This record gives sequence, structure tokens and C-alpha cells, in this order.
Amino acid sequence: MRAGLGMDDDALARLGDPAKELRLDDLREAGWTVAGPAREKDGLTWVRIAHTFSSPDGATRLAAQLGEPFRDLRLVRRRSFLMTKTSLTGEIDLSKGLAAFSDPALQEALAGADIGALTDENVHVRFDARLQGERRSWSPKLGETLRIAAEAETWNGGPIAAALAALVFAVTGLALFVALRR
Repeated sequence: MRAGLGMDDDALARLGDPAKELRLDDLREAGWTVAGPAREKDGLTWVRIAHTFSSPDGATRLAAQLGEPFRDLRLVRRRSFLMTKTSLTGEIDLSKGLAAFSDPALQEALAGADIGALTDENVHVRFDARLQGERRSWSPKLGETLRIAAEAETWNGGPIAAALAALVFAVTGLALFVALRR
């Protein structure tokens, strides 16, 4: 699971040092990898977070650690004999703007700032998910709430290969039986 927040120079001037102002220590303590803040090729200063998981329940628990603005993120995996279907649903709520990423002290500081002047030109939010090897990305806008939903399906190669091998074995055995009976 990965998420990122990119800010231009105007956003940084209003926010201050993202390493101090955003809740990054809490994420590190919870096992998240935090990259940045660092200026990247697009001219924005990005803070990116990532965490691996081994099950859909693990992904749901990790998403809950993110708290606001990531709400009700759920990863569900359903398996049948032939297919595995994975779905991701939830909400990214940026209705409070940058305050959604901050602790109470920063929220108080932002309340007196001209945060309304910050737009999607200044601040970029991106949420990435990889479902069954397919990458999906969402870029919600400040001031909005974005509902996310994605699904991916893959064939279950192991059971299919085993079924084909059993079929080949059965057909070969039947052919040998018929040949030997004649």
C-alpha cells in the first residue's frame, strides 16, 4: 500500500517543513516506510509512505492506521477453483484540505492561515494500489471526498495446471487400458 503528498513551493511556505508538520513519526513507529520529504523531477516536494501486507485483513488494518483522510478502506479477496477476485473500496476525504494529514497542533496553526489559497496546483495527493499485479492510482483533489473502488481477477494457475495434469494422466491411463485390452 502506498500513498503520497506532493507540495509546490507556495504550499511549503504556508505549511512549513513537512518533516516536522506532518504525522510521520507515528507512521514510522507503526512500521511504515517514509520517503521524503524530497524534491522530485516534477518540481514538487513529495512525502511518500508505503507498507507491505500479507493478507486482505492486514491491508485493512494498515489502512485504518492511516486514519483521516483515508476512510473505510477495505481489501477483499474471493477465491474459487479457477479464479481469484480482489476488490478495494473506500474513501479519501480531503474536505478539510491539508489539515487531514496533520496533528491537532498543525490543524490549529492552519486554521489561521490562508489555506483556501492552496489548490491542486500547489498540493497533489496520490493513492496507489496494486491488485493482482494491476496498478491503480487515484489523485483526489483538495476540498473533495473521493470514493474509490477497483477490482481485478486472475486465473488460479496452480489448480488449473493440476486439473490438466490429472486429465492428461486419466486420458493416458484410459488409452493404455484400451490398448492393452485389445
